[in-house]
Amino acid sequence: MNADVAASPGMQEYTQSLREDSFVTLLRCVGVAGVILLCVGLITANKGIPITTPVSGVLLLTYWLADILRKRDAYRWAVALFLTGALAAITATFHTYHLSENPFIFFTPLVVGIAGILLRPRVGFVVATGSTVLLAGAAVAVGDGPQILQLPFVASVLLGYLSAAVALLSSRSFFAAAEWAIESYHKVERREAQLFESEKQLQRALHEKDFLNNQLSASNQQLDHARALAEEANHLKSKFVTNMSHELRTPLNAIIGFSYILKQELKGSLNEEQHDYLGRIYDSGNHLLKLLNDILDNAKLEAGRLDLQCESSSLEPIIHDALMTTTSLILGKPIELYQDVAGDLPLVFVDRTRVAQVLLNLLSNAVKFTEQGSISLRAYPALDWVGTTERRNGNRPKSPLGYVIVEVEDTGMGIAEEHSSMIFEEFRQADETLSRRYGGTGLGLPISRRLVELHGGELLVKSVLGQGSRFYFTLPIASDEQINAPSSPADGQVTYYEEHV
Repeated sequence: MNADVAASPGMQEYTQSLREDSFVTLLRCVGVAGVILLCVGLITANKGIPITTPVSGVLLLTYWLADILRKRDAYRWAVALFLTGALAAITATFHTYHLSENPFIFFTPLVVGIAGILLRPRVGFVVATGSTVLLAGAAVAVGDGPQILQLPFVASVLLGYLSAAVALLSSRSFFAAAEWAIESYHKVERREAQLFESEKQLQRALHEKDFLNNQLSASNQQLDHARALAEEANHLKSKFVTNMSHELRTPLNAIIGFSYILKQELKGSLNEEQHDYLGRIYDSGNHLLKLLNDILDNAKLEAGRLDLQCESSSLEPIIHDALMTTTSLILGKPIELYQDVAGDLPLVFVDRTRVAQVLLNLLSNAVKFTEQGSISLRAYPALDWVGTTERRNGNRPKSPLGYVIVEVEDTGMGIAEEHSSMIFEEFRQADETLSRRYGGTGLGLPISRRLVELHGGELLVKSVLGQGSRFYFTLPIASDEQINAPSSPADGQVTYYEEHV
């Protein structure tokens, strides 16, 4: 780095401040030295005019004039006057000492070094040259010209230039150190500013976090309260539905029973119109009873507790009864009913009543939504079945022996693909117009799926709109332990508890 190259504004300001402080200190030292020499001169005045008197006068005059210029912000002129006064004080000693014997000429390198420090580093060489010319001229003026080439004066000149070189090298190091110090200071300032800004951001983030935490806590409390209210409302609803279902089924069973007795003419003969009215009463009562049973089953499932009377059973009797009931449902409709049950169908571990309920739900839906065509019922074993429910819910029981698959396929109106999941939602149907046309609560399929899942199987559907539907469900094959277990009512009872999230 060249010391004469313009430095950054910050470094220039910093180094200039250091130079001015150093100059003030040197100026005061010169003033003190001038006062001391003046006092010594006055004390020794009776012995003649010593060297101290002119030197002290020059120094005091230099101090006074340079200080005036410094206070007027003329720093360079003040330094120049200071250097000139110092050289003049050295020159004043030539009237007392010959050049070859004058020790004060060795103060010249000090003046040169001060010039290089207080002004630009290269100024030291200018001052060294000027001081050489000045001292040589003074020596000639006092008659000591031949002594210019002698060792004392030559040594003082060489020391002057050496001082200028030292001042130059020192200034370079000083500028480099000052530049590094200022840059480091600015870095520290920037880092402190960044840290301060980061601290403010952190404080704002902490305040926001506290605010959000308070809001979250309040929201959680509201959610807990709302969930408690919802659970209480759901419990009351389930209790109300259960109680009302029981209360309604008692008179409804009486209506169905008495209408059946009257229809059988056990209390006397009936005409054709009376038979028709009683038939309508009987059918409507059975339909209403089925709806009540669905609502009661749904209430039990929502309560999270349902008792299954599971036992090792053959599916053939269940399928036979379901087909007999379905045969009565398709009377008068152009529908063919087909059965395809495998001859080697193994025993299953199920609740016969609940499986029959599922099967009747599927068959009655097939009859309801099939105007003409056919309905097929199939049953066959599948030892390597791994269904989507088992893959989705790892806690589902899996039969080590496999499953029996029961299918109900029809050629009815079918179901659109976007509605295939909707039909398993409670109180929902694929098309609301179908509910008004065919009736129903939309609970049959949801209840059937839940019942199948409680057995450890799953209920699925594949359907194409306008081409029919195929519902199929799986039931676990009974193990040897289950087949050989004592057949008492309590042995096969399984109570399922479901978690409500």
